[in-house]
Amino acid sequence: MNVNIDVMRGRLDEIDAELRALDAEAGEARLDETQQARWNELDAESATLRSNIELEERRAETRARWGSVQVAESRTDAFDLNAMRGMSGAELVDRARTAFDPTFSRRGASEAAQEVVRKLEMFADREDDDAERLARYVLVHGSDAYRSAFRNWMTAAAKGNAPVLSPVEVEAVRASMSLTSANGGYALPTLLDPTLIKTGAMTKNPVRRIATVKQGMQDKWNGVTAGNVTTYWKAEGAAFTDGSPTLGGVQVDAAMLTAYVTGSYEIFQDSSLLSDLPGLIGEAIDQAEGVAFVTGSGSDAPLGIVTAISATTGSTVTATTRGAFTSTSALDTLALFNALPERYEDSSTWLMNKATYLTIAQQYIGTEGTKVIDMTNRNVILDLPVERASSVTSTTTSGNILAVLGDFSEFIVYDRLGVNVEFIQNVVDGNGLPVGKRGLVAYKRVGSNVADVNAFRFLKA
Repeated sequence: MNVNIDVMRGRLDEIDAELRALDAEAGEARLDETQQARWNELDAESATLRSNIELEERRAETRARWGSVQVAESRTDAFDLNAMRGMSGAELVDRARTAFDPTFSRRGASEAAQEVVRKLEMFADREDDDAERLARYVLVHGSDAYRSAFRNWMTAAAKGNAPVLSPVEVEAVRASMSLTSANGGYALPTLLDPTLIKTGAMTKNPVRRIATVKQGMQDKWNGVTAGNVTTYWKAEGAAFTDGSPTLGGVQVDAAMLTAYVTGSYEIFQDSSLLSDLPGLIGEAIDQAEGVAFVTGSGSDAPLGIVTAISATTGSTVTATTRGAFTSTSALDTLALFNALPERYEDSSTWLMNKATYLTIAQQYIGTEGTKVIDMTNRNVILDLPVERASSVTSTTTSGNILAVLGDFSEFIVYDRLGVNVEFIQNVVDGNGLPVGKRGLVAYKRVGSNVADVNAFRFLKA
């Protein structure tokens, strides 16, 4: 099989899911103009993909028939598990690059495949074995056989049945189980897994957008922090002064984030829920992380930025009037701005609730009554960018943290790549009796921590 066929079929799955969503959205009504235009676009792309797949399969069949007289090197299936078993290191990474090569995009490869390749390139520059682990993971879960097995499992489980798998599907599932902890469940196929195909620009999570995001295949991430290098002026013939920075370490534990979805037997059987689930899971994960990266406890959860710095006296700017932050509190806003260390004063970002931002927009500075908002624009306050996060409180109770200002490149988010799902055939009540529902559990690993607390200042009401 041509190595491109799997990628084109992956895109077909995406198109089918979007078409079903459009149909469900319209219900019994006709598609509106926008929906119809998108439907036509997807339908045309689907027809082209199916034609290209047919053509590639015919070519492969013809070449196989005349294999004894081929003069060109034959191409192998990049997802062949037997060939993969003896591979390791750079050879396996190269095979994964070939399987998801974005140069095939004109023939159906999606942006998702291109993001997989980007992650492979990023991991390849490391000194650990995460690139090999990732390559093996995306190949095992990216094949036609695995995607077909996953679809059969989901369909059968929704009806309360055991899946009937072909020998090649069984082999694909067995290979997956050797890489994941999904005992009785399945990892999401590569091109449906939000941790593999989503870029930072696709997230609605404000902290993830501005944080330093690390990704790997381990349960922990360990990094090194460095303070400033101190420089000195030196007289002729005088000894040098040691200006070495202070070195430290930061560790981020990947905590388990779960999503539990239940629905009646009829919903799982009759709706497009199964095709929509990967997208719904990705959105739910994004929202949960958005809260955790702000207020997470750090115990079986990410350590949020507010939690991490709230007890640091040197990072605290206290409101002039305790328990209040109003249109007359411009001096508090300036105090927070002026408290930034020189090292971070040009690279910092404001993080606050939109209500707090609107309060600052009403504040005046100086005897001439210049509004703070006039010294800024919609996404900048005092020349520094603003991110709005509903998880940062706007309630001015004494002791609440109303705004954080700092260099968020010193806030580390760590993703352990991969999302697993498991089906619960029968949901029961407190007495152990079935309630006529099925359940689906999805889970991933993610953590966060601060690398340098001194990079942040916060305003306490």
